[in-house]
Amino acid sequence: MCAENRYNFYLIKAAIFLAVLSWLVIPVYASDNVSDNDSGSQTSYKSLYGKKIGVLIGSSGDDIAISALNAEVFYYLDILSGIEDVRKGRIDGFIEDLSVARVIADDVANRDLGVVVIPAEFFKAPIGVMSLNQGIVDRFNAFLEIIKYDGILLDMQKRWFDNDLDTPMPDIVLTGDNGTLRVAICAMSMPFVYLGANSSFKGYSMELVLRFAAHFGLKVEFIDMDFSGLIPYIVSGKADLAVANISITEERKKSVIFTEPIFDDLAAVIVLKKVVRTAENDTFFNWLKEAVKRNLITDNRWQIIVKGLFVTIFIAVSSLFFGTIFAGLICCLLTRKNRYARRVAGLYCSLIYGTPAVVLLMISYYIIFDKISISNIAVAIAAFTMVEASTVAQNLRSAIETVDPVEIEAARSMGFTSIGAFLAVTLPQAVRKALPSYAFGFVELVKATAIVGFIAINDLTRASDIIRSRTYDAYFPILLVTLIYLIIMVISVWIFKIIAGKLNRGRAK
Repeated sequence: MCAENRYNFYLIKAAIFLAVLSWLVIPVYASDNVSDNDSGSQTSYKSLYGKKIGVLIGSSGDDIAISALNAEVFYYLDILSGIEDVRKGRIDGFIEDLSVARVIADDVANRDLGVVVIPAEFFKAPIGVMSLNQGIVDRFNAFLEIIKYDGILLDMQKRWFDNDLDTPMPDIVLTGDNGTLRVAICAMSMPFVYLGANSSFKGYSMELVLRFAAHFGLKVEFIDMDFSGLIPYIVSGKADLAVANISITEERKKSVIFTEPIFDDLAAVIVLKKVVRTAENDTFFNWLKEAVKRNLITDNRWQIIVKGLFVTIFIAVSSLFFGTIFAGLICCLLTRKNRYARRVAGLYCSLIYGTPAVVLLMISYYIIFDKISISNIAVAIAAFTMVEASTVAQNLRSAIETVDPVEIEAARSMGFTSIGAFLAVTLPQAVRKALPSYAFGFVELVKATAIVGFIAINDLTRASDIIRSRTYDAYFPILLVTLIYLIIMVISVWIFKIIAGKLNRGRAK
């Protein structure tokens, strides 16, 4: 597919997306108004026996689902996806800590959700803080005893668990005189850790860590990620502590060290009430206005999208730049007469091509750069540079092989050296022929960056997840991010189309 056709393809794709959006979203939201006269919600955990139950990957929910409910277990990366499947009837319930489940069900956007408590005989969930450093754990436990004695911990629990999510964070001064505490968090763990106004983290666990840091003269660096990434992050030594609603279990104790419990909780199942849905006269524009207000304007959540967009573009453009340079070196080896050089380059391209991008990203993060102190974004750029170099090198080699040898010989007969003939004749023609594939490769690269959330990078996709965790809006954040990706695609192909046009005009002259 040529660059012009790809440009038109993305324009058509964007138009179809908007048309489907206007057709699809109106009935979804118009029918999502729940009647308040509901009396049929689940009241006993026994009613869920043998049903389909969702759990969060990395949580202890699967043990509860099997031991208490003998359920068929479905695994999810985030709570919001599980809740949406509860609404759609794909699963019958989603297991969470009782405190988190109540916060979710009490939100005005979730009037259709109920909470079924799992008896303590099946699971009593003491919540703790994880670490791999016994010294830090000992200091944290000592600090915990102090604030228990002073009544500060009890006051914190009343503020965070008896009020709504608008509870303000206290002003805690961090001096940083004794260093920095790196803390891994999951910002989708209300009321333990979540995103508040102006994209700032808040919650019970956040306040506890900040008080701990202030007590010992530390400053804090927070790294946000999916819940499933907390234990690997601690085990790899990339963080000093990990906080969220992390249950202390014997299995987890085999991998990490827990502090004393910071809160005692029970388990619960989030279920869909047997509701009577009412029809309302609604319009797409009314829904859009409200969705923009809740997801972007409130608490300046648009800043999360802007920051995520910048991160996505920065990773993609940087990977393209370094990948192109690296691709030139790989292509040189692929086109050498030395068969060993060709085999080494071919082996590299085969390994990269045969490895899924997400696997390569995880290998880069947890193995290749495990002991090297560089940022997560730098690791992502390095991983995607390897992918881009392999693709571009093979495309460039194929383009070089299509250049007519007669033109090269003519250049040599005019006095050009082999390098001169390559730069003057072969390379310009190869670049023009490889450019459409190069443009398409960048488009694919931008889309591939959506996986960087696996290594705790808040990119565009992760930004939508964070907003969803606060607004419980299953549609707008995803649709917005999809539209932004489409716009990036169209602009990218348009830019490459202009470059290709200039190169062809230059050739004609």
